[in-house]
Amino acid sequence: MSPQQPGTSSHDAALLGPATDAGMLTQLPSVDPRHLPALAETIAAGDLDGATAIARDGWYDLLLGDRAELRRVLEGMPPAAVRERPLLSMLLGLAYYAHPYQRVKGIRYFLAATKAASSAREGASAVDRALILVSAGVAYRLIGRPARALGAARAAWRTLLQLTEEQRSAVPVMTAVFAQLGMTLYFGGRVDEALDAFEHGLAEVPASGYRHGFSNVSMLAGIHGLRGELPEAEEYLQLAREDGWPNVLRSTYSGTFYRIAEAIVALERFDTSTARAHLASMVHDRRTIEYWIEIAITEALVELVDGRPGAAKAGLETFASLRKGDGRSAATRGRLAPTRGLLQLALGNPDAANVILHRDAVAGYAKSIGLARVGLAQGRHGAALQHIRATSGAAMPVRWLAEAITIEVAALLRFAERPRTLALTDHLGSLLERTGQRVALTLLPDADFQRLGNALADAGFADIVSALPPTSRFPDPDATTLLTDREFAVLQALMRTSSAASIAADEVVSVNTVKTQLKSLYRKLGVSSRDEAIAIALDRHLIVDHLPPEQHTSSR
Repeated sequence: MSPQQPGTSSHDAALLGPATDAGMLTQLPSVDPRHLPALAETIAAGDLDGATAIARDGWYDLLLGDRAELRRVLEGMPPAAVRERPLLSMLLGLAYYAHPYQRVKGIRYFLAATKAASSAREGASAVDRALILVSAGVAYRLIGRPARALGAARAAWRTLLQLTEEQRSAVPVMTAVFAQLGMTLYFGGRVDEALDAFEHGLAEVPASGYRHGFSNVSMLAGIHGLRGELPEAEEYLQLAREDGWPNVLRSTYSGTFYRIAEAIVALERFDTSTARAHLASMVHDRRTIEYWIEIAITEALVELVDGRPGAAKAGLETFASLRKGDGRSAATRGRLAPTRGLLQLALGNPDAANVILHRDAVAGYAKSIGLARVGLAQGRHGAALQHIRATSGAAMPVRWLAEAITIEVAALLRFAERPRTLALTDHLGSLLERTGQRVALTLLPDADFQRLGNALADAGFADIVSALPPTSRFPDPDATTLLTDREFAVLQALMRTSSAASIAADEVVSVNTVKTQLKSLYRKLGVSSRDEAIAIALDRHLIVDHLPPEQHTSSR
């Protein structure tokens, strides 16, 4: 793990690109040290219009350089003159923001610049407005104002699309502008718009000289990989592997999604060693990297596919703990819930997976698919099919589509074969063949995995089956360890009292009934006392007092 660049904050590391040591920074082709002296000389000569032109041409070079010196240079201008030039105002605001004691002042400057950039009547050219709005979107994102970040990004997007070819080609940093815009759109949940922005950024990479466009290639590869679009990811990986890019870019901040894409492609071939090596090649601070959730999920999947769900769970939770409040937020829990549910299933704890998904997951196709997988693990194929039906018509990435169809076919194969089962099997095989996905098939109870493999082979997809491991990554359902609703209720009551009589009164049953349920509960949890039962329940996330009983587990 590399330390942050001296003088930067965690937010600056994400805003300004690679958080690397000085040696690595000198290898980055985007840092041109000539801009700052030129800016200082122009300001000293009183040529403020010339200073604006230098700021426009060297925008990201100035931000990636010595920001303390940049701040001192810009402070040499009268404050009124800075405010009259929105591009310089934004640059000074971001320079101030890099200093922990001057962030409030920095925010004032970039808010003023953003307001000016929002109006074509306030002295900023179209190119300057685009630079300001893109930078404002990133800044808003990093100070925790996502709605404003997305608003600024979309305004920037409209401005950029209106620029002429001549205007764009006159700005050496235009490829980086699109890259930063795409990142803000991505974090704002506008993934398709982000992909479009990265494509535009790739088109702006000059034939020689400035090569900051690697971020666009990296993001395109990674997003397509995360979405399960492996052929598309491979196309961008081929570009990212070209010798024209300095190798340092592939391991620092700008190469994060490149490494994720490489890991995913290797993982779909069940080459966990290569996948792990790519992830280990990333140089960043795990406490500050913006893309930590994507990294954490990919790392967990590598360990899971390697047959080490315990290591996957430990790694995921350790990563989340490094993020402090961010790692515990509702938004983070929502994004991690499907993966946490997967790991609990692989560990043989379907009830825990069920609770995590109900408690943390955001309503939508990911939650429904997760609950359907839980239904299979609980031996309840009817419930699995109900949850899959809830995703009907949902627009989802092909990775999730493959998982949904895999679960549906697996559930149907538990019944007698019928035409729909055969048609869906053919659909699944064709989808996997086209996208290159394989891992989805292994995220099933082993008996279902074996049945599905035979069905795919019979349907003409023997090549897909031959590439699979001999067993799945999940154990088969064990009815003897699954808790009933009554046992869940008793477990919840144990948190309040050890008295069987008190529990019986609460549940309106006899004391003997409670004792029978306690005996069954202890046996299923593998414990012999109340304290041990509570400890196991807490470890497996089975205690969720704020959920109504019907959401603890479905009726069995």
